[in-house]
Amino acid sequence: MRRTAALFLASLLLATPSWAAKKKSAPPSKGARRYGVVATGPSATASTKAAVTALKAVQVPENRLQEEAQRYGAQLGTDGAYQALAVAMNLHAVLRISTFDKPDGAVAVVQVRDGATGKVVDDATWKAPNTKALGQTLTKQLKSRFGRSLGTTRAPPPGTLPPPTAAAGGVAAVAAAPVPSARAPAAAAAPASPTSPDAAASDNPPLPTGVAPALPTTANPLADPGVVGSDKPTESIVHRESERPVLDIAIGAGILHRSFSYKDDLFGVLQGYSLGAAITPAAELTWAPLFGGRMGITGHFSMSVGLKSQTSDGTTYPTQAMAWGAGIFYRFFLGEKSHLGIVARYESQSFSISADSSGNRPDIPDVKYSAIAGGLDLRLSLFGPVSLLAGASYRYLLSVGEIGTAPWFPRQTSMGVDAMLGFGIELGSAFEIRIEGQLQRYGFSFNPEPGDPRIAGGATDTYLSGIGLFAFRF
Repeated sequence: MRRTAALFLASLLLATPSWAAKKKSAPPSKGARRYGVVATGPSATASTKAAVTALKAVQVPENRLQEEAQRYGAQLGTDGAYQALAVAMNLHAVLRISTFDKPDGAVAVVQVRDGATGKVVDDATWKAPNTKALGQTLTKQLKSRFGRSLGTTRAPPPGTLPPPTAAAGGVAAVAAAPVPSARAPAAAAAPASPTSPDAAASDNPPLPTGVAPALPTTANPLADPGVVGSDKPTESIVHRESERPVLDIAIGAGILHRSFSYKDDLFGVLQGYSLGAAITPAAELTWAPLFGGRMGITGHFSMSVGLKSQTSDGTTYPTQAMAWGAGIFYRFFLGEKSHLGIVARYESQSFSISADSSGNRPDIPDVKYSAIAGGLDLRLSLFGPVSLLAGASYRYLLSVGEIGTAPWFPRQTSMGVDAMLGFGIELGSAFEIRIEGQLQRYGFSFNPEPGDPRIAGGATDTYLSGIGLFAFRF
């Protein structure tokens, strides 16, 4: 009985390592997604660590990519090489990170390759002042930037590639061959010809000779920068998203001019208005957290300070001008720093004249425009740090304020447009000075009828501003 129990315990102990080994090498569950990271260049270590942290990815030694490409007979640098790696490691996607040093910082070019096909499904570029900052940037940005595209990748289904064979000249066949001494002549490395009939008739010819190509090392990295077909990958980048700030906050001040005039004033009694100049502090905000900086929200605000209107007899009236707006945009990138954007905003602009200390008020209607605006926004890099800024939109008016009420022009119809033209001068990567000229113009058709208290064909209300802004860009 004791002997039987001892034999049973011994069999359990012998079986345990085998069971543990099988458990350790078991494939991941169906719901698990595996991403491999291949990184090269001076910031490869920091970039790999960032990708592993942000995406819970698997670090792939650089040599492994070449090994699997050789095993499956794929050419390094092609889609097939990454497909072979995904097959060997059961990866849903491969992130290829190529890093470069530039005089003004470190750059990482990142490609997402589908595991099933090896093809590039997404790419982006980040830049930072140094390697440490680049790693921190990637840790924060990779998941939000590539989350959607990674979700579309697939692991290679069974049978994607034929099993590697030694006859294909892969690593297995080459590694088995004897390696000749570095001092021996090339002829000495070849095996002697068979001299016996048995050897000549053998069905197993000698293994191929020669030395496997040297696998890359830190000093001799793979000649695969991740951007196929370019010896200078940083020059082939169409756009560098990291140089486009996600958050842009600009503050400054402007000088406002207003001109309001009637046309076809039947009785010649309606008063126009002209404002020479008024100081208006201003602020603008742009936040682009979506689709790699392509989509986000925008807003602006300006308001007069200490403004007064004066009549020809010297009477002054407290006056206030205010404008604000907020909306969304989508940009199409043009080169490294340029873009063309589509913008939709809600706009509000008002100009009001209050009564003086004696309660008198000029016979000029207040306006308070609210509108839905849609248009285009352009940023065009000209040279060095200088960029052209421009934009234009149409304003569909929802309301116009007092000028549209019964005492004034109740049957009025109106529309508005706005435009902007300016220049931006970058001060490093985080600051910019902007000089802008802005126009808002509103046109009215009053559609009067006999008996109306005021008779005029229409009016125009024009606002011109010159604004200087200092922008903080993150």
